[in-house]
Amino acid sequence: MELWALVIVATVVVAAGRAQMLQNNLLVDPLLENTVEKTCPTNWSTHRGSCYKYIRSPVKTRQQARAQCQAYGEGSDLVSVSNKEEHGFLTRYLHENDPLQRKWYTAGYQKTPGFWENEGDGSSYQDMTEAFLPEQAISPQNNYLAYSYSVMHKEWGLLMVDGEEALLYVCEIPQANINNIIDESVERDHEYGLVIEDPTKVPQGPVFDLQPVDKIFDLARREVINYISVTCLAKGYPPPTYTWYKESYENEAIRSRPIDPLQDPRFTVEDRGKYHCRAENKFGSITSESIQLSFAYVAEFNLKRSDEIGNQYWGKAIYCDPPQHFPDVRYYWARTFFPNLVEEDRRTMVSHDGNLYFSYVDMIDNGLYSCNVMSTVSGIGKNGPFFNLDVLPHRESAGLCWVGGVRTKTLAKTVSLACSVNFETRCTRTSLLPTTANYQQLKFANNFPKAFPEAPIRGEDVRLECIVFG
Repeated sequence: MELWALVIVATVVVAAGRAQMLQNNLLVDPLLENTVEKTCPTNWSTHRGSCYKYIRSPVKTRQQARAQCQAYGEGSDLVSVSNKEEHGFLTRYLHENDPLQRKWYTAGYQKTPGFWENEGDGSSYQDMTEAFLPEQAISPQNNYLAYSYSVMHKEWGLLMVDGEEALLYVCEIPQANINNIIDESVERDHEYGLVIEDPTKVPQGPVFDLQPVDKIFDLARREVINYISVTCLAKGYPPPTYTWYKESYENEAIRSRPIDPLQDPRFTVEDRGKYHCRAENKFGSITSESIQLSFAYVAEFNLKRSDEIGNQYWGKAIYCDPPQHFPDVRYYWARTFFPNLVEEDRRTMVSHDGNLYFSYVDMIDNGLYSCNVMSTVSGIGKNGPFFNLDVLPHRESAGLCWVGGVRTKTLAKTVSLACSVNFETRCTRTSLLPTTANYQQLKFANNFPKAFPEAPIRGEDVRLECIVFG
């Protein structure tokens, strides 16, 4: 019985001692009758039983900074750097979170000449000499300590300052006293401060939900769709009102005039330009991004066109000469009649620049050709005039053969090689040294290779083209 009594007493003593150690880190809720572990509020850092807050704005003098820290509650003050470990914790934080390398007030001050102490907890800097930045100028006015970054020594440390300059500062409070701090992370809902049941009716200024985007009106389809819709939507309470503005330049300065598009349902090409909307209520106004309103059209081809002439076995580029248009158009080349489209092969290509290219022309290419275009935003297109391509026969006869899968011409022992393209958009070429002036030297046509679009955006599809004459 005596042994069991001793064990019970020892257990009680240990339990009581542990309860004493946990007392400073536990918060008792009398209503719930349980304990809740104390943690530092949001925007505060935790280290060794203390909470730290780094205040960047507004900046304050040393006296004002200390008064602000003490206002957080009992035990709160400017940070007291009491040991090397705490100094390391603070300098690591500043190194990672203050790229501007500004100055931060602490609780350190010069109590007597050469003796530095923390006003917060009364600890001294007697064993903290390495925390001071080296090679500081001694001045009787510099009686306070602030963290600063030394570019020369490439480290954070304590700098002697006079306390009159408005600086950033660090506050510290023991975790045992955090119940005195108002948790700034608690989100306030629509019920805070106002008796409002519907959160959509909380008074607020306008905020955009939907910004307007660029629009193109197809003039060719106005008999089917004779309107254009541009949306500008904002939330707010009271509900915002909207005003549209058309932008123009007067004396090289941009001007905006309000318009009411619902008053005049007619649209003409003169209406093209930049527009923006403004949403406003009694709490403020916001302006949208500018958008471009354009009109799509395809004009008529020039119906007079001369014939084209090409030399057999020589490269040939036939230009489309498209009509005026907006925006871009697609090109279709027809032979003899429309829609008998030209078939592309190893030596024939319809480029995105609108031209029809032959790496070399042959007698079978004689015939009528026509360039046709179609708008990229509608199904409306225009047909160009037909013209004749005359291929003049070569003066010498020579055998034709296939080398490496590319049709080439053999003359003596000289062979021409066609262009090849790899995924790095580079082309390789081999020059042809003809024995007479009747054969074309191998060359790139019209600044090939080409990319469409010329300046693509990342993620956009890109077409690569390459063709060689000869």
